Amino acid sequence: MAGSFSDNYSGAREPRLLAAGGIHVFESQAPCALLHAQPEGTVKDLGWADTLALEAVSEGDAEVACGGEKIALRVAAPARLEVSFTGEGKPAEIKVDEPFQVRALLYDKDGRELEVGKFTNFDWTQSEILEPANDRSAGEFGLCDTCFGMHNFRAVKPGAGAITARLGGLEGQLLIEAKH
Repeated sequence: MAGSFSDNYSGAREPRLLAAGGIHVFESQAPCALLHAQPEGTVKDLGWADTLALEAVSEGDAEVACGGEKIALRVAAPARLEVSFTGEGKPAEIKVDEPFQVRALLYDKDGRELEVGKFTNFDWTQSEILEPANDRSAGEFGLCDTCFGMHNFRAVKPGAGAITARLGGLEGQLLIEAKH
């Protein structure tokens, strides 16, 4: 399957909307290659050995081929960042000591959701009632619990708190309530 996190684009005519500022990885059983980019420099091929990794540098269009499949890409600058709760329940019902996951979502100036690159470096901060709960051992098994804008947290005590993600000049925040 070509692409990464949201790969429901096979055969689609609309280009995939990639967020500028991230590294987008195209993993496929067939080799992938960058065919072209307009303007030149929109994406940068990072030259990884076993997979195509493109840094989305600036706004523009590009095309990638994975085997016989061609994938149209449009790189757009993020204009809005939101932090979304992805766990079961609601952010106002967090249980102390139970890990939960959030995701940073990026949108362009027209409000369209952009694909967050697999390796997009968000700056995450949290209130004092929270701590990061990422599983560093996940990488040993080829997993990544901080890819695609994901991040894991755990409440260490009850109360109201916030999780904030930053990327460049953008900031998004999620308010939570932790209970015993």
